[in-house]
Amino acid sequence: MPPRGLAVAVTLIAATVGAAAQTAVRTTAPRLWTDEALKTWALPIAGVNATPNFYSEAEYYAAPVTRELRTYPVYVKGREPAGYRETIRRRGPQRLIEIGRSRTEREWITAGRAVFEGMDLIENRTDDPRALAWVDDPAAPEREHALVTKDGIIVSLRWVVDTDRKLKLTLSECSACHTRVLPDGTAIEGAQGNLNFALSIFGAIFERAEEYKKTLGPRPAGAELSYQFYAVPWLADDINARFKTMSNEERERIDGPPSTATPGTFPRFNGSPYFTNHMPDLIGVKDRRYLDATATHRNRSAEDIARYGILVTDADDGAIGPYRFQSPEQRALHSRHSDDAMYALGKYIYSLQPPANPNRPSDLTSRGEQIFTRAGCGGCHTPPLYTNNKLVPVDGFTPIDHAQSPPASDILIGARLGLDSGLALKTRKGTGYYKVPSLKGVWYRDTLEHSGSIASLEEWFDAARLRSDYLSKGWNPPDTKTRPVPGHAFGLSLSPDDKKALIAFLRTL
Repeated sequence: MPPRGLAVAVTLIAATVGAAAQTAVRTTAPRLWTDEALKTWALPIAGVNATPNFYSEAEYYAAPVTRELRTYPVYVKGREPAGYRETIRRRGPQRLIEIGRSRTEREWITAGRAVFEGMDLIENRTDDPRALAWVDDPAAPEREHALVTKDGIIVSLRWVVDTDRKLKLTLSECSACHTRVLPDGTAIEGAQGNLNFALSIFGAIFERAEEYKKTLGPRPAGAELSYQFYAVPWLADDINARFKTMSNEERERIDGPPSTATPGTFPRFNGSPYFTNHMPDLIGVKDRRYLDATATHRNRSAEDIARYGILVTDADDGAIGPYRFQSPEQRALHSRHSDDAMYALGKYIYSLQPPANPNRPSDLTSRGEQIFTRAGCGGCHTPPLYTNNKLVPVDGFTPIDHAQSPPASDILIGARLGLDSGLALKTRKGTGYYKVPSLKGVWYRDTLEHSGSIASLEEWFDAARLRSDYLSKGWNPPDTKTRPVPGHAFGLSLSPDDKKALIAFLRTL
């Protein structure tokens, strides 16, 4: 028998080798867009009793992977390293990711970060002199309140050497909306973004995108395009029907370039400018059962995150049940991203960890935690995730008897919070439910509530928001002068000191 110390050492070495072998397992990207996986992915839409219709597996994979290229950060002119652009130009077009390669879990995550930061869409690439002049103006980012990190990187913009070997500007498809820059310039990847869409450079980029899309086939214009994006024809009082008769000027004001959008919000395709979406915080998404504020899709694995990425970048025509919004020519897929890129993206997003929280526990936060417990907040916002992952049916919704409806165990029984039901009942994202959100990370988020109507925790706990003469400090629907922000009355009757303590505790999460 070997000495006890040697036996322990051998055991530890074996365990270490075993763990290393386990983490070194190499896998290739799975086939993501499969009819089998899609069949049970989406929840049915309220008012239709049907789920969205997806592009078939055969349709999707018939499209080629086209011009999936590496991109590079754009710096404020005075902060750009010497020779930076010329170095990029000399490299020529580079692959965003090598397709078909097997990777370890760590390698998938590393590749996924590059995809998250750098993936772009072909139509956004431009060498328009107006866009280049904006980047070469060292004062433009500060003048227009661009998001700039402490390293001098302009969030959302990227350089790319296109297949014609020209150096062009483009937009980051993921990180633009899911990077938050704190006041000190710290960038939090995966967080709810605070991008300012009012930058004049976006006008040149969006014009280029429209020109490119017109080369692919017939494309509706103006109000017709807005109606196609947002229409809910099964509703007799669909507010989006207004687009059919809008003048171009009115349409531009309601649904033009999002120059006046509240940071952290965006009228997503299938949503509506009248019932907008807040940008979700992706940190901790691996612990959520559903995606989107209205729980549009199940979140069963990192592959579902990859599928969602495919959906919003390449493969959503808006069709639900018997309702179609695009002609066969309009919905034709001309290109797609690789399974490698999207799988890596899903792996990276699942790996995201919360940033260091500057809000430290104190006597005040301890008191706030006691108030949180005493008020029963943990019933819905259950530690340690600070959500019970359940769905709250909105007023006016009758649960749908459909094979893909959420199970009863996922629904918060008896909870009708009086929340504004617009997004949940009057859009193509409307499932009739809102998710119970996690409170983790509220210290770095704003534009709270499913549409981003509330700008801070202080405003959320202000009973004045329930009044009809109120106007929220976050997002408001077009042409709104005053409106209440209803729902979730919990905590509104607390004393000012108790509210202060509760908010202090929430900011430690």
